[in-house]
Amino acid sequence: MMNNNPIKSIKPILADQVETTRVKKIEKEADLENVAQEFESLFVYQLLKNARKAKLSESLFSNQGTETYESLLDQEYSKTLSKNHSFGIAEALLRQFGGK
Repeated sequence: MMNNNPIKSIKPILADQVETTRVKKIEKEADLENVAQEFESLFVYQLLKNARKAKLSESLFSNQGTETYESLLDQEYSKTLSKNHSFGIAEALLRQFGGK
C-alpha cells in the first residue's frame, strides 16, 4: 500500500528548516557575544590609555618606541582583563541586543 500523505513528505523539509534556523540563531548569539566582548575590551583599552596619559612626568627613557610598545601592551592587557574579569559592559550589551 502506497502512502501519498503530503504531510509526511513535508516533515523532513520542515525539520531541516527548523534545524537551519536554530543553527543560525546560535551563530548570531555567538557573534553578538564576540562583538560585546570586543567592545568591552575596547572600553578597557581606552581606560588604560587615558590612565597612561595622566602620568605626572615623562620617564627617563620615554620615546616614540616605548609609547608604541605601551600602546600595544595596553591593547593586550585590555583583552586579557575583559576576558577574565567582568566589567558588566558585555553583559549589558547582550541583554540589550540579545533579547534576553
